[in-house]
Amino acid sequence: MTSSTSNTLTTGQQLGDGVPAFSEQVRRAGFIVLRKPELAGLISDADLEELRGAWENLPVDTQVDGVGVYRERRYGRLRVDVDGDAVTFEVLPNAVFRQDAIPLWEGKDRLFEPVTEDVLLSAGLRALVGFDARMATAVNGNTSWTVGVHLVRVVARAGADGLPTPEGRHRDGHSCVGLHLMRREGVTGGLSTVHPNDGSDIVQTTLLQPLDSMFFDDNLITHEVSPTIAEGTSGVRDMLQVDFNPVD
Repeated sequence: MTSSTSNTLTTGQQLGDGVPAFSEQVRRAGFIVLRKPELAGLISDADLEELRGAWENLPVDTQVDGVGVYRERRYGRLRVDVDGDAVTFEVLPNAVFRQDAIPLWEGKDRLFEPVTEDVLLSAGLRALVGFDARMATAVNGNTSWTVGVHLVRVVARAGADGLPTPEGRHRDGHSCVGLHLMRREGVTGGLSTVHPNDGSDIVQTTLLQPLDSMFFDDNLITHEVSPTIAEGTSGVRDMLQVDFNPVD
């Protein structure tokens, strides 16, 4: 059974002048880094805190056994349609996740525990996914998307660094991707490196505060994130990862 809801992003409309400029940078450079103040008007503090609570109920990601990674994860799917500032959402059935563009995962059907429907349709998640969808439409021109929603916690422990990208430098294999930091506690590291396809200088940045974000055209860059290192016995880096592919 699927559910649907629609949401005209009134807070997103306040960013209406920002989306064209943000998306133009993505078209030009392949990506954009957005800091918390640039997205703060998109989502209320209460909705953000409610959304962040979803990372406290993630099962262990057993698909990374054998590659020295400890992380927790859920995966959900949405159909998202964009009509100007109006964005509609429909929950899709859970399915296997494939990333054949990455050698580590090529040919593998990965099945994750699903993101619950109440989280997928929460005000906070719809605000962030809706913003990303409007960005993807502005960059790509497509208006109907199959969207993957990944709730990922990478755990670093004393003597065992966290590996946000065990794949190393890679391309995700989607049209566009939005990345939003939800929590960073008790760790150092986590330096993001972006390699533009056009050979221009690499860019390095660290997402530090909740809502620090990155959005990129997956066809124009490759990227990687350095290990996270526990400051004490353990620490976490929580990310919301949103991938976009045109509806078949």
